[in-house]
Amino acid sequence: MANLTPKQRRFVEEYLSNGENAAAAYRAAYNPKATDSTVERNAFRLLKNTKVVPVIQEARERAKKRTDKIMERYAITKENVLREFARIGFADVTDIVSIAGGRVHISDTDGLSEDAKRSISEISETISESGDRTIKVKSHSKIAALTALAKHLGLDKPEPDNDDALNDMANDQDPERIDRGESTEEG
Repeated sequence: MANLTPKQRRFVEEYLSNGENAAAAYRAAYNPKATDSTVERNAFRLLKNTKVVPVIQEARERAKKRTDKIMERYAITKENVLREFARIGFADVTDIVSIAGGRVHISDTDGLSEDAKRSISEISETISESGDRTIKVKSHSKIAALTALAKHLGLDKPEPDNDDALNDMANDQDPERIDRGESTEEG
């Protein structure tokens, strides 16, 4: 950015830091009170400037390399993200806690499955002044995970020609048979 003017430098910094909103970057670097048409025209002009273009491209390339390193280091793949959403969305609280004799019992974390461990967002313990202990086990939001899965799989958009399946589900006299692993009489 050595050969840019201070305002061009500020424009590039703002542009890259605000989600590539050229109008906002122009207003921040040049004139916050400029008219919309002036902002659009001048921001577009700056994005075509022969000094500005390579700086933005170089910054994008550096950002992509950093992102790629992070994705590789933490094995961030589509499959792994979906797996995490599924772990949370289909977690069974009874894998972690149970109620017996009117008391809540928490499973030892060493004995939990990997799926159960990953579904937990927080474990905390508080001790009152009287010495009573309270242990809190909080899971990630199942609704948020299932919503993300449904959106990814396109399940949030019902297909008009698949209404029979929705009607069958709505009219099922024993909806829990699926949970028991039973199929319909037809299938």
